[in-house]
Amino acid sequence: MKFFLIVTKGKKRGLPIPIEVDLFLIGTTGMCQLRAAHDDIGPQHCAFAVRGTKVFIRDMGSGKATMVNGEVMPPSEEWPLHKGDKIAVGPLEFMINFREKQLNQRDLEEWALKQLDEDTGPKASALEELARAANVAVDEDNASSVANAIIGKLNAAKGVVRGRLRISQEGPITIVRIQDVYLVDDAELVHLKKELHDNLKSPNLRVLLDFKNVRRMSTSAAEMFGDFTQWLRRQGSTLAMCRLRPDLKSMLEGLQSMYTFRMYADKDAAIAERW
Repeated sequence: MKFFLIVTKGKKRGLPIPIEVDLFLIGTTGMCQLRAAHDDIGPQHCAFAVRGTKVFIRDMGSGKATMVNGEVMPPSEEWPLHKGDKIAVGPLEFMINFREKQLNQRDLEEWALKQLDEDTGPKASALEELARAANVAVDEDNASSVANAIIGKLNAAKGVVRGRLRISQEGPITIVRIQDVYLVDDAELVHLKKELHDNLKSPNLRVLLDFKNVRRMSTSAAEMFGDFTQWLRRQGSTLAMCRLRPDLKSMLEGLQSMYTFRMYADKDAAIAERW
């Protein structure tokens, strides 16, 4: 996996900057891999740390702001990053992205510009995108129309990815599969909570959280899901969970006296019942 910072504005918009070392520094001093002289950039402003298949950003405590998705990082904190996250360092702005296949420089620059073009303009919410895919108009006498309708329904069943979530629709149930394996980092939980709220704010939903990928969870994560249950209820929505490992299930069982949700061994059992 190769990570890139794609410049999002200015004369070098679309320039892909590879992160090819375990620690990539941005600042004004000679030891930084990316140097830029500006009053709003610190000597060692921030660092990108690559660990396996993940990349993290750390504010280096220079007294100058590091921003991720419009939010100022607390000094000296480290946050995980995901594809599409936006980073601002003084006047410099980037989008984080990655790819596995090697490309020559020209093709790489075309790929980077395409990523920026796809990112422009307001995005439909996950639920809007699913509804659009599932409700393609069908002209029975037009083979292309029928094919598009079939593809639309398949896409709705497959779902759309929004950050750490894969969201799909099965009948009246909105299925939300959590992509992360470990739900333990507080900064990660802040972003996960925001993604849940941003994508599930429609009223009167039936939301099924699928924990198939999750192997470990902190107490803070369990409490966050409890709070999320209450947030959904205020909108007239209900929540159930499925495919939890035994240790995760026992953590959440302790919250059932405070919050209203149900847990199921598998997805089919949850979909078949009323809750």
